[in-house]
Amino acid sequence: MSRRLLGAAMLVGAGVTAVVGTFLPLYAEGPAREDRLPSITVTSWEYVFSNLPAGMEFAPVRSPQYGVPIVVSAVLLAVAAALVFLPESQRLAARYLAIGGTGVLVGSVWAVVAVVVSMVGNAARPEVGGFAVHVGEGVSVLGASVLLAVAGVVLVHARRREPRPEGPVVYRVDGDEVDDDTDTPPFGIPVVEVAQLPDSGYERRADGS
Repeated sequence: MSRRLLGAAMLVGAGVTAVVGTFLPLYAEGPAREDRLPSITVTSWEYVFSNLPAGMEFAPVRSPQYGVPIVVSAVLLAVAAALVFLPESQRLAARYLAIGGTGVLVGSVWAVVAVVVSMVGNAARPEVGGFAVHVGEGVSVLGASVLLAVAGVVLVHARRREPRPEGPVVYRVDGDEVDDDTDTPPFGIPVVEVAQLPDSGYERRADGS
């Protein structure tokens, strides 16, 4: 498998992994000791209440919609992966899209991780006793998508190595700027031509006189 194909596969995998991670729990907040008491599970799209008392129901509450920029980044990565197979002259757009999509994904995941870390830190304070915050698997999946995207960008930007020629390398300079008297032959050894003597107008005799 070529580097370009592997990089495109990683970009697609990063986008799919990121979208899947938005539907997984980022963190769950609830009582630290009793598992059956009401708790809140937070995804990139909504807050979900669980273990509510009988007769008490809450509709899912929308979160700050962390999943929107993540889905946008996944679309950019998918388009970049498709453009990778264009000719070399048009492949620059794929590289720019791959960088842009990865940047959006990194920024979005960084914002999600910052929120989760803040919630865990607040739950650990002494004045907020009795509550705990458990980090969900969504954070790990989103982190894995970032690693895949970065690796895919690196592989997409890697240039193919040209095969080294076998045997001696011969250099020759062609063009109008080359002096005709010092033209370089194919073997690389310059040959200087000696200017001929001007014609005297008569031929010498055979006896030298």
